[in-house]
Amino acid sequence: MAIKPKIFKQMTKLIAGSMSAGRYDVRLAQSDDEVHSAQKLRYEVLFRESGGKITPEMLNTEREEDEWDDIAYHVVVVDTRADNRVVGTVRLVSSVALLESQEFYTEHAFNLDGLRNSYGKILELSRACVSPEGRGGAILMLIWKFTMQFIEHNGYEVLFGCASFKGTDYRKHTEILSYLYDKHLASPALMPIPKAQVSSVDIADFRQQPGKGKERGKVPTMLRGYLKIGARISEHAIIDPVFNTTFVAIYVDANEMFNTNHALVNKSIDG
Repeated sequence: MAIKPKIFKQMTKLIAGSMSAGRYDVRLAQSDDEVHSAQKLRYEVLFRESGGKITPEMLNTEREEDEWDDIAYHVVVVDTRADNRVVGTVRLVSSVALLESQEFYTEHAFNLDGLRNSYGKILELSRACVSPEGRGGAILMLIWKFTMQFIEHNGYEVLFGCASFKGTDYRKHTEILSYLYDKHLASPALMPIPKAQVSSVDIADFRQQPGKGKERGKVPTMLRGYLKIGARISEHAIIDPVFNTTFVAIYVDANEMFNTNHALVNKSIDG
C-alpha cells in the first residue's frame, strides 16, 4: 500500500492505483527508500545536470529535499527490468495537506490569491523529472496519465505549478514565452502575481509577434501536454539562479481539462 503524507493521512481518503507501459510502472512511492530515490533523481537532474546551485547538504546526501516532501504524494515511475529503479517522478502537494499558514512551494515566487479564492481543492505539481536514459516519451506519458487520473479520482478543482526553461537569460526564451503569452495567458482574475522579493520580468516588455508555429515546436513535452488541456500561464517570468531556470506559473482548471481531454479522445476515436 502506498505511503501517504504524514500530516494528513487520517484526514482524507485517497484513491490512487497504478499503470504500466512496457518495462515501466507508475504509482505512488511505497516506502521511504522510494521517496529518497525520487529525491536523488531530482538532485541528479534538476541540479547536477541543469546547473543549479548545489548546497553542502545536497553533496552530503545526494538528494534534493525540502519542507513540502513530508506532506507530499510522490509519484514514481520504476523500471521493472532494473530492480524497480526510480526513473521518473513528480511531487503532488494538496491544499488539504498544508499546515496552518503554510504556503505552496510556488508561492515563494507568486501570489496565488486569485486561484485560492476561486477554487476549493487545489493540487500543486512540482519537481517533475525523468532520468536521461528514459526521455523517449513513455515515462512522461505514464506520469501524465497517472496524475490526470489522480486529479479526477480525488476531486481536485485546479492544478498548478511552474513551467521552467533552462538558464537564467530570459532573452534566450523570447520566442516560446511570446507564444505562451499570446496563446495561453491567464485571465486577470486568476493571474499569478510575482512577489516583490523575486527577480521577475514582464513578458509583454520583450514579447515578439508570433511567427508561423516555430515557437510551438520549442515547447517542452510535458508543458505541451498541459497546453493541450487548457493550461494558462502568468504574464511574468521569474529568474531563478538556484535552479538555473527561467519559469512561469501555470494552472489548469480541472473541469476544462477533462472536457478537453474527452474531446481529444473522441476526436481520435472518430478518426
